[in-house]
Amino acid sequence: MSIAAVSSPSPYWFITRGTGAIALVLLTVTVALGVADVRRTRLRGVPRFVFDSVHRSASLLAVAFVAVHIVTTLLDGFAPIGILDAFVPLHSAYRPIWLGLGAVAFDLLLAVTITSLLRQRLGYRAWRITHWLAYASWPVALVHSFGTGSDAKTHWLLVLSGICVAVTLVAIAARVSAGWPGQLPARASALGAAALVPIGLVLWLPSGPLGSGWARRAGTPPSVLAKTYGTTTVAASTGGSGSAGAGSAGTGSAGAGGASSPSGNSAVSGTIRQSQQPGGSALVDITLTTGSGQLHDVHIRLRGQPSAGGGVQMTSSRVSAGSMANPDQYQGHITGLNGTTIQATVSDGHGSTLVLVAALTLPPGSGAVTGTLSTTPSH
Repeated sequence: MSIAAVSSPSPYWFITRGTGAIALVLLTVTVALGVADVRRTRLRGVPRFVFDSVHRSASLLAVAFVAVHIVTTLLDGFAPIGILDAFVPLHSAYRPIWLGLGAVAFDLLLAVTITSLLRQRLGYRAWRITHWLAYASWPVALVHSFGTGSDAKTHWLLVLSGICVAVTLVAIAARVSAGWPGQLPARASALGAAALVPIGLVLWLPSGPLGSGWARRAGTPPSVLAKTYGTTTVAASTGGSGSAGAGSAGTGSAGAGGASSPSGNSAVSGTIRQSQQPGGSALVDITLTTGSGQLHDVHIRLRGQPSAGGGVQMTSSRVSAGSMANPDQYQGHITGLNGTTIQATVSDGHGSTLVLVAALTLPPGSGAVTGTLSTTPSH
């Protein structure tokens, strides 16, 4: 078992995720309304220009959100992505195929936007042919969101993507059914092409983005896999660097008279357990026993989203420590991570604050934890 945790993700990371999802929704609206516009759909009491206005606004907003999505990705700096990667497919060193699909979708959207602005000069036929590129950009963007995004395994993205696919299929089915059965071969071809999208996703996702090791197989550079969003990693180890070496220093004594805060170093052992939570989040529990009187038990809890490279990207934490009689005497949160070392600050609510540093070893597949715990009073 391993966990990859981040204390405070960059704000750009959250903006990138949000704008990408919103852009997919807006692009879906654009495609659906575009199909309805071709069909000359009319609703009683709703003028035609309303459809045209919403369609145009959704298209421009989609391009705007994609632009913000790209800019925040570049500013975030987590992955080695440059400005050319946003326009040139297969140019990026980071997941070249899947990021390249995003570049293709963006190029298609730019072509549609530019030709729409120059529609009077291009003529209707040239504009119409180019405008069909918007339909091609939608499935490309959808696959890009799964292949590159960090939320591929989350319930909300799966549900959102399912809704987008359903809306698009309904719009295409409505368009094809108008005037049925005239031009039957063309209509049947359109339905068959539309059906390829959900069928392809069902066949691809389980062994692709939803499968194990997707980050590595997708082409994530080793340097990015190692940091998993610029974080340090508490990972399964074969022993050595994170273990409690011979004669682990100290006894964890409480100091003169037993009145002061516990301090010193102690050998620790315990367990680690990871479980899936509603909504797709993961919960990691680490329970440690030190053997000392004042600080006998330490419980570390991490909550976050499963990351594409394996592990969990931490969004919240809770740490408790205390004696056997009062195991929750000290409470706090994780304040630092470095390799197999976890740092936390805890307080008893009466002015006594401790800094805990747990250097751990997690033998592969055992669920067991060993290591050392350093306890230092904070003033």
